[in-house]
Amino acid sequence: MAQDDTRVRDQLIEAFLHAEGPISGEELSHRLGLSRTAIWKHIKALEQMGFEFEASPRVGYRAVRIPDELMAPLVQPHLPPDCLLGSPILWAESRASTNDTALELADKGLPHGAVVTAGEQTGGRGRRDRAWASPRGGMWFTVFVRNPCALRHAPDLTLLAALAVCRALRGEGVPVEIKWPNDILLGGKKAGGILAQIRAEGEMVDHAVIGIGLNANFSIDELPKEIRHRATTILHEVGRPIDRPKALARILIELDRLYRDLRDGRGFQAVHAEWTALCSTIGHEVEVAIGDERVRGIAQLIEPDGSLVIETSPGVTRTVVSGEVLFSEREQV
Repeated sequence: MAQDDTRVRDQLIEAFLHAEGPISGEELSHRLGLSRTAIWKHIKALEQMGFEFEASPRVGYRAVRIPDELMAPLVQPHLPPDCLLGSPILWAESRASTNDTALELADKGLPHGAVVTAGEQTGGRGRRDRAWASPRGGMWFTVFVRNPCALRHAPDLTLLAALAVCRALRGEGVPVEIKWPNDILLGGKKAGGILAQIRAEGEMVDHAVIGIGLNANFSIDELPKEIRHRATTILHEVGRPIDRPKALARILIELDRLYRDLRDGRGFQAVHAEWTALCSTIGHEVEVAIGDERVRGIAQLIEPDGSLVIETSPGVTRTVVSGEVLFSEREQV
């Protein structure tokens, strides 16, 4: 969709959100500076995106259904004025990958705080470049930040994003936990994940894209059959959908607070105790993939720098700075 079309779409949505009754085509035409034929085409385009309207001759249009897509007019009303994340919000019905789009736009001057969202992803991926099923009804978005921290604190970006998601979803009544370092679990199964990609300049992170995918409001039957025993959706576990625009706003508010602290030198260490309390990995048997190496043992603790300590045999421990927990008996992951 062209940039002008996106602007008109968002203006139309805002007009219907604030309308106290039907709005005539003539009024919309006057407000947006477009012909009535152009207004009609844009309304038809919104209907293709899931909006529903009642149209009455000589009265106008009334929105009777507004879908909970991660669009700017639906998310930004939930953000406080001082939140530095969430402007702009760039939504598209379908993207290959929100991270890929953000990386492309980064070279074109994408501002700090921009969020790239999608109704679905056709090429979503997680760590180790694994495919990530991203059907409609999920929350697929990437937060773009410039100069977030020193390079040595780059792992904090993922750890803090996991905490932001937990805080936000728990605020919505969804009891998620963290599987070190970047997975979101619900009922012991994977319900989301985080993929951070950075570009560094010297000792600083120049910019980072923080991709977050959450299996939100869709049936578990839409997940690939081979992963249904270890993955789930919020709708399946909680039995109700969540308000996705509101949930995204909550995540952005929490992430903004945590990233501001990180920029000021208070990173993961400042939230270490809270993060550890939400981490379901501790105390359970795990196998961690570090490149081609596998480290197996009992997860003992999370260090204040975010690394994981594993007891590989009685009295012998190993500290893992980065890796992927392949499974633990309790988590079934």
